[in-house]
Amino acid sequence: MRPIVALFGKSPFGSLAQHAEAVRATVEFTTPLMEAFLAGEKDRTVELYERISKLEHKADVVKNDIRDHLPKSLMMPVDRGDVLMFLKEQDHIADRAEDLGVLLTMRDTGAPSTMHEPVMALLAAANAAANLWFRVAADLPALEGASFATAEVERLMDQVREISNLEWESDKRQAEATRIMFDHEPEIGAVSVVLWMNIFRAMGSIADHAENTADLLRVMLAKR
Repeated sequence: MRPIVALFGKSPFGSLAQHAEAVRATVEFTTPLMEAFLAGEKDRTVELYERISKLEHKADVVKNDIRDHLPKSLMMPVDRGDVLMFLKEQDHIADRAEDLGVLLTMRDTGAPSTMHEPVMALLAAANAAANLWFRVAADLPALEGASFATAEVERLMDQVREISNLEWESDKRQAEATRIMFDHEPEIGAVSVVLWMNIFRAMGSIADHAENTADLLRVMLAKR
């Protein structure tokens, strides 16, 4: 693999795409993680959490390498401060995937079978937003290669707008899962209610940070 510093030159987009791929790897394991948790497979849940945690650390290594080598004096096609904000927000996607693993291994908290479908629907909606962002991020080097041609920018902006729609769908799924969870409050208890609220928040935040990262790309391109 080429060192990250070699990817820079006049543009950071190649390195940002590399970081996005590292972040994507953490999100990839959230679905089997939640499936194992709902199935009561404690050892498998812990195993998947530990895998996500290691992948999140790898994403942090890439993030820090980018920060260390981001040019301070060379002219780039986008603002250095915007790049750093973008990088931080993109990294939050991996952070929330790890947070989900922490929460699912924190306490032996089950869920009635009627909660399983809405919980998985929420996670699927949140991950859909993130996965569309990862597809956009993979195209960032091509955007640079096309010299930010209007047609290429518009194609990516269409996807950015779709990420906002997917984040909105995630919000709706979160509200539905929360409503169903409260229907079972007497059964699962107050402590579990608090934990589930945090679990829902962690899942929803995956979509939130994907949307925020996409919005920061929109800002960077608008300044060109």
